[in-house]
This record gives sequence, structure tokens and C-alpha cells, in this order.
Amino acid sequence: MKESTPTIYDVAREAGVSRATVDRVIYKRSGVSTATVEKVRRIIKELGYTANPNASRLASKKKMTFACLIPKFEEGEYWAVAYQGFLDGARSIKAYDVDVDIHLFDPDNVESFRSESRAILSARPAGVITNVVFAEAVRDFAAELDADGIPYAFVDQKIDGLDYTVYYGADPRDAGYLGAYLLTHRLKVEELAMIRLIRDPGQKADPNRVRREGFLSYITTHFPSCKIHTVFIHPNRPEETLRTLEDFFAEHPGVRFITMANSRIHLISTYLRLHPDPGRHVVGFDDLAKNIEALREGLVEYLVTRNIPMQSHYTITRFAEAVISGKRPAKRDNFMHMDILHRLNCRDYAPEEE
Repeated sequence: MKESTPTIYDVAREAGVSRATVDRVIYKRSGVSTATVEKVRRIIKELGYTANPNASRLASKKKMTFACLIPKFEEGEYWAVAYQGFLDGARSIKAYDVDVDIHLFDPDNVESFRSESRAILSARPAGVITNVVFAEAVRDFAAELDADGIPYAFVDQKIDGLDYTVYYGADPRDAGYLGAYLLTHRLKVEELAMIRLIRDPGQKADPNRVRREGFLSYITTHFPSCKIHTVFIHPNRPEETLRTLEDFFAEHPGVRFITMANSRIHLISTYLRLHPDPGRHVVGFDDLAKNIEALREGLVEYLVTRNIPMQSHYTITRFAEAVISGKRPAKRDNFMHMDILHRLNCRDYAPEEE
């Protein structure tokens, strides 16, 4: 790919409008206010953007398909929210006659990932978007994509050293570091509990490893004598989870600092609700509806999050633009802004039902 030049998405972002609006201005189509037309034209001039006739030719000549390989999900889970961003992004690039083919793999089964990746390779899409649940399998998949000349992008997590085109996601190490700071700020911490999920039997899945490393880096730096307990729970067995937590905290009553590096801090809500402790501190990640509910209830003190749908939207739109135009994006690694949510500022993230 060539070095970066301004794209239609750069213009849209700077002008605060959609890509379709910029397209209407460029080709003098109706439906855009005079003020917006003038603003878009000014941004085009400032950025030095020129429409790419080759991209238009490619798009009109042949339909292009981009494959997204992401974990299966249930309603309300992290990837369900991310999926909506992919759908929104796909709609925004329909003018290029682009299809987005979603492939779902079992996040507890590495062979499911490998099977879906083989199906994608057989289909020979224009590009592939994936994330990192099974790092070793992702490396193998990336090598095959490289061999076949198929570009790929990462969303949510990435593997450094690979030749991916673009990445969108919060910096996981920084997110973990920030979470540890929020959990322990101005407090003396002698013990804490890190709750983890029981995943695949072969223990090959560890999507939150880097975030967890960032968290532990802060703790070991600022509280070198802190004892860190790891407690494993099953994501789909609430009664078993309650018993596990009750047994652990009965044995370790002094542990009052709790975190989970994944997006499911709500899984411990039942225990927290049944065993209230005003001196307890709990920090989680990601603004899923159930996490927000725990935040509002005061069971969780802080959530570290970012705009999950926008993360997916940016990944598919900027990646498709790069592949269609044959030009690298201006930035390869794009780290989403992180938000710190407290019960006092979370209203607009998951509005309460009327």
C-alpha cells in the first residue's frame, strides 16, 4: 500500500458529517444545506483531498466483501454491542457496493476459530477484520492472509509485529493501569481480589491478558507488598459463582478491593448485593447495560470504558477505505478515548427506561 493521503473519511470527520454527505457535496447532489456545503468544501481544500476515481471504478465494477471474525455473543454482551457498530459501519459504506460478512466463533473453542478462519480464506474476501482471543491461532491466520495477499485489521485487541492495516480499540495496558489507579487511589491496599472467567478447557483463550498486565503493573509498582488473589468463576453458572465468592471471602474477610479485567463485572453483583460492605471498592470495565445497572446501584464504584460501537464502526469504514483506495490510513494504531464512569455521570450511557 502507498503512504497515507487524505481520504473521504478524513474530510467527514473534520467536518463533523457523514461520509455520504461529503460524497453528495463532491458530486454536487441535492440534500445538503448551503452552510454544510461551504464547510465541507473548506475542509476539502485545507486537507488537500481529491476524490479517488480509481476507488469509484473499483467499487462500481465489482462488489467487494469484507469478513469480520468475532466471538459469538448473547444479547447485552460486549460483542453484541460491538456488532451493532459493524452493522452501522457497513451501512455507511454501501455506496461503494461493499458487503460485510460476519463470522462468529465460539470464544471457548479454538477449533471453532480455526474452522471459521478456513471458511474465510476459502471465500477470498477483499479484507478481514478480527480480534485476539486465541493469540496463537490469530498469528497462524494472519500468516495465511499474508500469503494470500488479503489485508486484515484488528478491532478491540491487536498483536504487535504483524502486518495489519489498521487497529481501533482502547489501549488495553493503559486501561488496566487506569483501572488499578481508580481502585486504589489514596488508599492503602494490602490485599485485592482479581476475578477471572473460566474459559476454554485448553486455556488458550485470554483476551484480557494485556489489560490485566497493565492493572498488575500499577499494583506491583505502587503496592509491592500487596497480595493478589485470583478467583475463577464460570460466566454462565450464577449459583456456582455465588458459592465460590462466598467461600473465598469467608476465608479472606480482609479483601475489600475487587476487580475483573473483562467486561463482566456484573457477574458478581448478586454476591455484592447479598453481602454489602461500605468499605469495599470495586472497579470494572466497559459500559454494558448490566454493568451500568451495578454502577447505579452502588455495587461498582467505577467503570473504565470507551465508545464500543464507534470502535467497530471506525474499524470497518477506515479499513474498507484503505483497501479500496490502496492507501494506508493516516494512523495505523488508533486508540479510542477512555471514559471513567461513576454512578453520578453514567446516565447517558445506558438511559433508564421511562
